[in-house]
Order: sequence, then C-alpha cells, then structure tokens
Amino acid sequence: MLVYRKGIFCLESEWFGLRSTVSVRPALELLRASDYHVAYIHRDVATRAELEHYLRKWFQERHTGFEVLWLAMHSRRGLLLPGDMRRPDEKMHIDRLEEILAGKCRGRFIHFGGCRTIAMPPARIRRFLRATGAVGISGFREEVDWTESTLFESALLLELQKHPMTAAGLRAVRNRMRRLRPIEFEESGFGMHVRT
Repeated sequence: MLVYRKGIFCLESEWFGLRSTVSVRPALELLRASDYHVAYIHRDVATRAELEHYLRKWFQERHTGFEVLWLAMHSRRGLLLPGDMRRPDEKMHIDRLEEILAGKCRGRFIHFGGCRTIAMPPARIRRFLRATGAVGISGFREEVDWTESTLFESALLLELQKHPMTAAGLRAVRNRMRRLRPIEFEESGFGMHVRT
C-alpha cells in the first residue's frame, strides 16, 4: 500500500485539571510505533501566548514535513480555549487564528480536537480556508466524549497517511471515515471541509 507520510504537529492544552493524566500523547505514540511510522511533535500549551508561539514555530522550514496541525484543546464554536477559560484574554477566536495562519498553510491540514469548534456557518469555514490556504480542516460540531473522540481522531490521523494532501485525497479520507466509523461520525457531528 502506498503511504503519503505526513508528520503531526500537535498543540495540547490541559483537559481536566492538574491531577489528570489525560493526554493525546499516547495516541501519537501509537501512530509513531505503528507500521506507518508517523512522525510527530507534541507541545503542551497553557496560555494563548504559548499557543501563538508554537503556531509560529510550525511555519519554520525545519517543520515542513509536519503538514497536519492537531489543536487538542477545549473549545467552543469558533473559539479555542488553551488557558484559563475564565479569562477572556486567554481565549482565541477563529478570527485571530485566521490572522496568524493567513497565507501560510498551503499543502497543510488542520484538525480541531475540541468540542463544537467548527459549529460555524459554511461561509465562515470557507473564508478560513481561503485566508489560510489550508487544503482542509476537520473537527466536531457537537460535544464529544474525550476518549471516544481521541480514538476517532487516531483513526483519522492514520487514514490521512493513506491519501495525498489534495482536495481529492481529503474527500477520500472523509468518505472512508464515514464508512468505517459511521456511528462516531454522526454522533460527534464530525465535519471535514476541503478548499476548492
């Protein structure tokens, strides 16, 4: 089978408090240890400033092989919550993310790993894709169970290795995920949007 290797650049925030050991890192380790040998970079982010810092690192030439950005953090509709959710200045609106990523995501894919991030009008998502240049984005439109969604995301990240980073390749990934995991696909409101 042909493999289209794509490294994963994962930025993860704290999920359930300081005593929790919950992390997507074991999912990344599984992908790296698999016969697909998926390379990854994982960084913890606790503030909006750290999120912005690592997003800028993603664009450095040495990270060009990491075409998939996985934003594994709490979120709401069009809003990332990397830090203290009680503080408005720690939230990152999709407009600010679009500003940071503007014109820099050619040949790249972004997965939003939080609840309801992409529960936005299709026109707003199309604007984000046009502005950033990303081939596509994915995420959930509903509230999701952390463990179940992480298992689903692991399958998604694996499926991305089997297809080229093109509009046709991403549509094939979306169709495979719908066929292989129909219940999770529907219940999570999973969506994958491809730039045309």
